Amino acid sequence: MAVKVIVGLGNPGDDYKNSRHNLGFALVDRLARHFSFNWKFDKKFNAEIAEGIYKNQKLSLIKPQTFMNLSGHSVQKFKEYHKLSNDAFLVAYDDYNLNLGQSKLKIGGADGGHNGISSIILQIGVDFPRFRLGIHPKCNVSLNLSDFVLGRFDLSEQQILDTMFTHWIEDVRLILGEGIEKAMNQTNKRNTVEHEEHSE
Repeated sequence: MAVKVIVGLGNPGDDYKNSRHNLGFALVDRLARHFSFNWKFDKKFNAEIAEGIYKNQKLSLIKPQTFMNLSGHSVQKFKEYHKLSNDAFLVAYDDYNLNLGQSKLKIGGADGGHNGISSIILQIGVDFPRFRLGIHPKCNVSLNLSDFVLGRFDLSEQQILDTMFTHWIEDVRLILGEGIEKAMNQTNKRNTVEHEEHSE
Protein backbone atom coordinates (compact mmCIF):
# COMPACT_ATOMS: atom_id res chain seq x y z
CA MET A 1 0.00 0.00 0.00
CA ALA A 2 1.13 3.54 -0.74
CA VAL A 3 1.85 5.95 2.09
CA LYS A 4 -1.34 7.84 2.92
CA VAL A 5 -0.54 9.22 6.37
CA ILE A 6 2.53 11.11 7.58
CA VAL A 7 2.94 11.29 11.35
CA GLY A 8 5.31 13.85 12.83
CA LEU A 9 6.44 13.17 16.39
CA GLY A 10 6.89 15.80 19.08
CA ASN A 11 5.53 17.22 22.31
CA PRO A 12 2.61 19.69 22.33
CA GLY A 13 2.78 23.13 23.91
CA ASP A 14 4.95 26.24 23.69
CA ASP A 15 7.53 24.86 26.14
CA TYR A 16 8.61 22.30 23.53
CA LYS A 17 8.16 24.34 20.37
CA ASN A 18 11.25 24.31 18.10
CA SER A 19 13.05 21.81 20.33
CA ARG A 20 15.20 19.09 18.77
CA HIS A 21 12.70 16.47 19.95
CA ASN A 22 9.99 18.24 17.94
CA LEU A 23 11.72 17.92 14.57
CA GLY A 24 8.98 15.54 13.40
CA PHE A 25 6.37 18.22 14.17
CA ALA A 26 8.49 20.78 12.32
CA LEU A 27 8.64 18.64 9.18
CA VAL A 28 4.89 18.02 8.98
CA ASP A 29 4.30 21.73 9.65
CA ARG A 30 6.45 22.49 6.60
CA LEU A 31 4.61 19.83 4.60
CA ALA A 32 1.24 21.34 5.55
CA ARG A 33 2.40 24.73 4.26
CA HIS A 34 3.87 23.13 1.14
CA PHE A 35 0.62 21.32 0.32
CA SER A 36 -1.61 24.18 1.59
CA PHE A 37 -3.30 21.95 4.18
CA ASN A 38 -4.82 23.45 7.34
CA TRP A 39 -4.44 22.03 10.85
CA LYS A 40 -7.48 21.11 12.95
CA PHE A 41 -7.61 19.37 16.31
CA ASP A 42 -9.54 16.09 16.24
CA LYS A 43 -10.65 14.89 19.66
CA LYS A 44 -11.25 11.34 18.39
CA PHE A 45 -7.54 10.86 17.84
CA ASN A 46 -6.20 13.44 20.31
CA ALA A 47 -4.18 14.87 17.43
CA GLU A 48 -3.77 17.86 15.16
CA ILE A 49 -4.65 16.70 11.65
CA ALA A 50 -4.20 18.40 8.27
CA GLU A 51 -5.70 16.75 5.21
CA GLY A 52 -6.03 17.31 1.50
CA ILE A 53 -5.53 15.77 -1.91
CA TYR A 54 -2.12 15.08 -3.45
CA LYS A 55 -1.75 13.26 -6.79
CA ASN A 56 -5.44 12.36 -6.70
CA GLN A 57 -5.05 10.64 -3.32
CA LYS A 58 -6.15 11.75 0.12
CA LEU A 59 -3.14 12.60 2.29
CA SER A 60 -3.31 13.05 6.07
CA LEU A 61 -0.69 14.75 8.24
CA ILE A 62 -0.81 14.02 11.97
CA LYS A 63 0.72 15.59 15.08
CA PRO A 64 -0.26 13.51 18.15
CA GLN A 65 -1.06 15.75 21.13
CA THR A 66 -0.53 12.99 23.70
CA PHE A 67 3.10 13.84 24.52
CA MET A 68 5.88 11.82 22.96
CA ASN A 69 5.80 8.64 25.03
CA LEU A 70 2.10 8.05 24.23
CA SER A 71 2.24 8.89 20.50
CA GLY A 72 1.18 5.36 19.57
CA HIS A 73 -2.33 5.88 20.94
CA SER A 74 -3.19 8.52 18.33
CA VAL A 75 -1.63 6.45 15.54
CA GLN A 76 -3.45 3.28 16.57
CA LYS A 77 -6.83 5.03 16.81
CA PHE A 78 -6.37 6.68 13.40
CA LYS A 79 -5.30 3.36 11.88
CA GLU A 80 -8.30 1.47 13.25
CA TYR A 81 -10.83 4.19 12.42
CA HIS A 82 -9.70 4.41 8.78
CA LYS A 83 -8.95 0.65 8.47
CA LEU A 84 -5.38 1.22 7.27
CA SER A 85 -2.40 -1.11 7.26
CA ASN A 86 0.94 -0.20 8.83
CA ASP A 87 2.58 0.48 5.46
CA ALA A 88 0.15 3.36 4.89
CA PHE A 89 1.97 5.32 7.62
CA LEU A 90 5.26 7.22 7.43
CA VAL A 91 6.52 8.36 10.83
CA ALA A 92 8.98 11.30 10.88
CA TYR A 93 11.04 11.85 14.02
CA ASP A 94 14.30 13.19 15.46
CA ASP A 95 17.12 10.65 15.65
CA TYR A 96 20.17 11.18 17.87
CA ASN A 97 21.93 8.28 16.11
CA LEU A 98 22.24 10.32 12.89
CA ASN A 99 24.24 13.53 12.49
CA LEU A 100 22.38 16.81 12.12
CA GLY A 101 21.28 17.18 8.51
CA GLN A 102 21.39 13.46 7.77
CA SER A 103 18.25 11.45 7.25
CA LYS A 104 17.34 7.86 6.55
CA LEU A 105 14.26 6.04 5.35
CA LYS A 106 13.63 2.58 6.74
CA ILE A 107 10.85 0.08 7.34
CA GLY A 108 10.61 -1.70 10.68
CA GLY A 109 13.33 -2.34 13.21
CA ALA A 110 13.89 -1.43 16.85
CA ASP A 111 12.97 1.90 18.42
CA GLY A 112 16.58 3.18 18.61
CA GLY A 113 15.89 4.54 22.09
CA HIS A 114 13.15 6.87 20.87
CA ASN A 115 10.12 6.94 23.18
CA GLY A 116 7.68 7.99 20.46
CA ILE A 117 8.70 5.12 18.18
CA SER A 118 8.61 2.75 21.15
CA SER A 119 5.01 3.79 21.85
CA ILE A 120 3.94 3.27 18.24
CA ILE A 121 5.61 -0.17 18.12
CA LEU A 122 3.74 -1.09 21.29
CA GLN A 123 0.40 -0.12 19.71
CA ILE A 124 0.67 -1.29 16.08
CA GLY A 125 3.86 -3.38 15.73
CA VAL A 126 7.23 -2.69 14.14
CA ASP A 127 6.57 -2.90 10.40
CA PHE A 128 5.83 0.73 9.52
CA PRO A 129 7.93 3.11 7.37
CA ARG A 130 10.06 5.65 9.21
CA PHE A 131 11.80 8.88 8.25
CA ARG A 132 14.71 9.34 10.65
CA LEU A 133 15.92 12.96 10.89
CA GLY A 134 19.35 13.41 12.42
CA ILE A 135 20.00 15.76 15.35
CA HIS A 136 23.41 14.53 16.59
CA PRO A 137 25.77 17.52 17.00
CA LYS A 138 29.08 17.70 15.17
CA CYS A 139 30.90 18.21 18.47
CA ASN A 140 30.31 16.51 21.80
CA VAL A 141 27.88 18.19 24.18
CA SER A 142 28.10 18.11 27.94
CA LEU A 143 24.33 17.97 28.50
CA ASN A 144 22.64 14.66 29.19
CA LEU A 145 20.58 13.22 26.35
CA SER A 146 17.20 14.29 27.75
CA ASP A 147 18.32 17.91 28.20
CA PHE A 148 19.89 17.92 24.74
CA VAL A 149 16.85 16.67 22.82
CA LEU A 150 14.52 19.01 24.71
CA GLY A 151 16.80 21.97 23.98
CA ARG A 152 16.36 24.26 20.98
CA PHE A 153 18.46 24.38 17.83
CA ASP A 154 21.02 27.16 17.74
CA LEU A 155 21.28 29.54 14.78
CA SER A 156 23.90 27.53 12.85
CA GLU A 157 21.88 24.33 13.33
CA GLN A 158 18.71 26.08 12.18
CA GLN A 159 20.46 27.21 9.00
CA ILE A 160 21.41 23.61 8.23
CA LEU A 161 17.83 22.51 8.87
CA ASP A 162 16.36 25.21 6.63
CA THR A 163 18.34 23.69 3.76
CA MET A 164 17.45 20.14 4.75
CA PHE A 165 13.72 20.82 4.96
CA THR A 166 13.78 21.53 1.21
CA HIS A 167 15.42 18.14 0.58
CA TRP A 168 13.12 16.35 3.01
CA ILE A 169 9.98 17.75 1.38
CA GLU A 170 11.27 16.48 -1.97
CA ASP A 171 11.95 13.09 -0.34
CA VAL A 172 8.34 12.98 0.85
CA ARG A 173 7.09 13.89 -2.62
CA LEU A 174 9.20 11.02 -4.00
CA ILE A 175 7.73 8.61 -1.44
CA LEU A 176 4.19 9.69 -2.32
CA GLY A 177 4.83 9.58 -6.06
CA GLU A 178 7.09 6.54 -6.50
CA GLY A 179 6.62 4.49 -3.33
CA ILE A 180 8.72 3.90 -0.24
CA GLU A 181 11.07 1.26 -1.73
CA LYS A 182 12.22 3.43 -4.64
CA ALA A 183 12.52 6.45 -2.36
CA MET A 184 14.68 4.46 0.08
CA ASN A 185 17.08 3.50 -2.72
CA GLN A 186 17.47 7.08 -3.90
CA THR A 187 17.46 9.09 -0.68
CA ASN A 188 19.54 6.74 1.46
CA LYS A 189 22.19 6.51 -1.26
CA ARG A 190 22.31 10.31 -1.53
CA ASN A 191 22.67 10.71 2.21
CA THR A 192 25.54 8.21 2.36
CA VAL A 193 27.45 10.07 -0.36
CA GLU A 194 26.85 13.45 1.31
CA HIS A 195 27.97 12.12 4.69
CA GLU A 196 31.20 10.73 3.20
CA GLU A 197 31.93 14.07 1.51
CA HIS A 198 31.37 15.97 4.76
CA SER A 199 33.56 13.54 6.69
CA GLU A 200 36.64 14.06 4.51
